[in-house]
Parts: sequence; structure tokens; C-alpha cells
Amino acid sequence: MLSKKELAAQLKEAAQLLEVLGQDPFRVRAYQNAARQLERFEGDLDALIREGRLTEIRGIGRGLAAELSECAEIGSLTILDRLYQEVPEGVRELFRVGGFGAKKIAVLWRHGIVSLEKLVAAAEDGSLARLKGFGAKSAETALEAARFALAARKRMRLDEAEVLAAYLREKIAMAFPEAQLTVAGELRRGLETVGLLDLVVTGVTSAELKGVLRAVLDEVQGDGLSGRHLGYEVRFTAAEETTFGAVLAYRTGSRAYVERLREVATDQAMTFSATGLRIEDGFLETRTEASLFESLGLPYLDPALREERAAKPLGNLIDFKDVRGLVHNHSTWSDGVFSIREMVEAARRLGYRYLAMGDHSRSSGYANGLSIERLSAQAEEIEEIRAELKAEGAAFELLHGVEVDILSEGELDYPDEVLEKLDYTVVSVHQNFTLSSKAQTARIVKAVRHPHATILGHATGRLLLRRPGYQVDLEAVIEACAETETVIEINANPYRLDLDWRWLRWAKALGCLFSINPDAHHTDGFEDVRYGVMMARKAGLTAEDVVNTAPTGEAFLRRLKRRDAPV
Repeated sequence: MLSKKELAAQLKEAAQLLEVLGQDPFRVRAYQNAARQLERFEGDLDALIREGRLTEIRGIGRGLAAELSECAEIGSLTILDRLYQEVPEGVRELFRVGGFGAKKIAVLWRHGIVSLEKLVAAAEDGSLARLKGFGAKSAETALEAARFALAARKRMRLDEAEVLAAYLREKIAMAFPEAQLTVAGELRRGLETVGLLDLVVTGVTSAELKGVLRAVLDEVQGDGLSGRHLGYEVRFTAAEETTFGAVLAYRTGSRAYVERLREVATDQAMTFSATGLRIEDGFLETRTEASLFESLGLPYLDPALREERAAKPLGNLIDFKDVRGLVHNHSTWSDGVFSIREMVEAARRLGYRYLAMGDHSRSSGYANGLSIERLSAQAEEIEEIRAELKAEGAAFELLHGVEVDILSEGELDYPDEVLEKLDYTVVSVHQNFTLSSKAQTARIVKAVRHPHATILGHATGRLLLRRPGYQVDLEAVIEACAETETVIEINANPYRLDLDWRWLRWAKALGCLFSINPDAHHTDGFEDVRYGVMMARKAGLTAEDVVNTAPTGEAFLRRLKRRDAPV
């Protein structure tokens, strides 16, 4: 069953495309209103759909109820199939440009700007600035955003790359049951986005592999082992089992790091290439990467660290199993899919020791944020669940927190007398992304200095491949976190992965602590913790650097900032 967020997203998209086409404004508003009502709905949406009672939600009539029921069953709104045929793909891609709504895109379409490439060209030659409703400043902003969208189009999020790798592994296994496919490249290093999906295969020859790839990939290029699928670059390398370790290392490391390994090999009269580690007329046996590093006289380096040329081991990196509690989670009280009880049961099944709720605060009206009255009612429910866990004899702990909006001037979204009743807070920016860097920085620094701000959430507000982060002086923000002992979130949602791992290294050097948070709106979101762990490993973090490796909820809370920090 699709979640209310997924159903609402399809309604919004249908409204956008109808508006681009200039169709009935009443129908457009009907879809927009239905999307808003779904997002605000707090009941059991699945039950309404199953029982044919969607019309009980204000703003959803019989026609829309039928469309949504069908959408829940087949996975998409039927109207979108028609709209996709009427609005060219290139025009739809223009919605990826920040600040562009349906009306502006309709203007662009009428003037023949039907793709991101054409938008860039129009902005560069000045014709965009001359269109009604644009101008020089908006054209400049559009150019920057369109270039970002074009670059993003060539890359995948980590979760998307994993899905594509799994699909290709299945196809190879069907053709060659004895073959083994191993992920390499950017995906194995855990880079936040993947531009080239590198795969190493053993148990099959290059010639055999080429024959299969013609039927598997959308497009085969060059040597027949590279190509594109679903628009993304893919490269296969066939390796012998005796040289697998060297080939895997060659295809895993960044260009800079692999060049260093090649130089180390050359200094020892060896040759390191995509076919293995060669000495004189033959290949050294390197069945594992460890044997390759040993042959080169180097310490083994975790794949996550193989970015920079001079990369070196950074101690005992954090592992997925080290994370004991799930922090920053959303329930049906705000914009989550499951109740708190359902979230608790899912967390327990996965073996976690504690769950820290973090529904949205009152200013996030779009996400059904909690008024003070509703927050108090939620606290009562949490106490009931705690009592049930205690009666059951369960050691599992449930913590009550909120994702508190940082308001425009840096104030938090609730008064102190409300905040002091919570176990912890995640303070985040959700509105006013376009403030100047100076204003945005001052806003966030003021917030993290608040004595009840315990964790800074998704510090830059970025959405990978969709939206760059807002302008902010991260050095100043991180320094404030270090000074006030405010924990920095590693938002593990693969759409965010915020704060960026490069800045995590710097924050660690300043003595900051971190929390790897799924920001889960669905129980499936708990699985995203592993993406946060990937980012933490790339930053060289250990279990001691991460507060939710604490064995109990009580121990987790003790690791948060002092409560008497000056405002």
C-alpha cells in the first residue's frame, strides 16, 4: 500500500502538469487540496482505502476517492499516464529547477524551451531574461539551478545504485549461475551519489559477459563491457579468481588513490592495472584485496577511505552493529506512516534497544506539526506505551523528543517550559532557505546555543540531486556546536546524507559528537541507518564519536549536551 506521502506526491504532480497544460483550474485546485488533506490526515488511511471510505476525508469527493483507491492498488494515478504523454519529458524535467512553478514552465514551453539544455542555452544567450516574468536576476538564478539539475541527472543516489546493482546481479546470475558479481567503484566506497556503477565479475569470461550485456543493458558501448541502463553509466570487469583482489581494488579506488597504488607498484618493478598486479611476465596471485596491499607493502585501507591520494587507515571505524538506538523518527502524529506503537514494535524486531521519537513541531504545518496541546497528548501516549513495556518486562526504552523548527531569527518553535519536558530535541531548518549566508548562519548558531537544542538536524537542508543546501557558513555553525556540545546529526536518509562526510571529518577534529539518525517516516526507514554509517566511516568516525551507540536510552541521553549551557 502506498503511503499518504506517496499518494499526495502523485496528486501534486498531476496538479502541476494540469496547470502547465492550462486545464480546468478547479480540477487543479481539487488535486492540490486533496494532497494537503491527505498530508494532514491522522487516521488509518489504509483502512479507509480498503473499506471505500476515502470520502470521509474533507476535500476528497467520489471521483478522487476512486482515483486514489486505484492508485493505491496499481501504484500510480491513471491520469499521470495521460499527462506524461501530453507533457514532454524534457518539460517535466524543468520542475527540477528550483523556484520554477507550473506557470513559469508553461511560459518556457510556449517559447520552445523544452529541456534543461535549452534552458541553459536561453539563460546564457540572454533570451531567458527577455521573457515576461523573468529578468536578469531570475535568469541568473535559473542558470545555476539548471546546471545543477543537469549534473544531477547523470548520477544516482546510493539507494538507487543499490537497486540497479541488484537488478544486474540477478540478470548475470540467471545467465551464469556460477558467476559472482561484486560491487566496486563509488558505490563500494559509499560515495553519497554514484555516477558510474562499477561491477567486477568472476566465473565468466569477458567474451561471455559481452554477449549477455547486449540483452541486459539499454545501450552497450566501446569494449562491450560498458554501457548505460536507465540513463546511468555501468561498467563491468571480468576477473580471474587468482587476480580478483587486485582487480577489485583497481576498480574500487578513486582515480587519485589508484594512481598512488600504481606508483607504489612501479617503484617495486611491478605493474598495477585493471587486469591485476603484474611482475615481469606474470601476474601475482591476489585472491583478496588484503593480499594486494600486502604485496605492495601497504596497510589495508577500508574502501570507504579510498578517496584522496594520500588516504591512510583511521582507526577502528564505526560499524552498523554499533548503532543501538533509533533517533529522530516520525509517526502518524505528524507526517509519518505508522503509529508510535507500530514504530516501537518494528524497532524491537530489528534488535534496537531504544527508539527516540521526533515528530514535527507546530510551525511545520505542511507536515501536520504538533501544537502544544497535541504534543502534550502525545506525551501521554508515550507514557502509556512505556508503562506497557515495563509491565511486559521489556528492557526496550521509548524516548520523547521533537524535531523543533528553527525559526527565522533563530528562536525555537516552542517556549522553554515546553522544551524542558522533552527528553531531547532535534533542531532543524524547514523554511526560509533563501536567507543570505550571514543571516542563515546567525539563525542556526543562535539555535544551537539554546540550552534545549541537543541535536542539530540536517545542517544544510540539501536534498541530493534535487536541491543544493542553503547558503551557510558551516565552519561557524560547527564551531558553535563544538563550543556548546550540540550533537551534529548524520541524517541517514539517502535523499539527504546531511551533514556531508567531508565536513564531518572537520567537525570530529573540533571534538564534536554525532548521532546517526534515520529521520524515519516509515518503519522501512529504519534500514537507512546503514547509509548514515557509510558516511560516518568515510569521515573516519568510531563508535565513540556517535552518541546513539550508547547501549541504553538513558546512556544516550547522558551523552547529550549539558542542560545548563548559556543561551
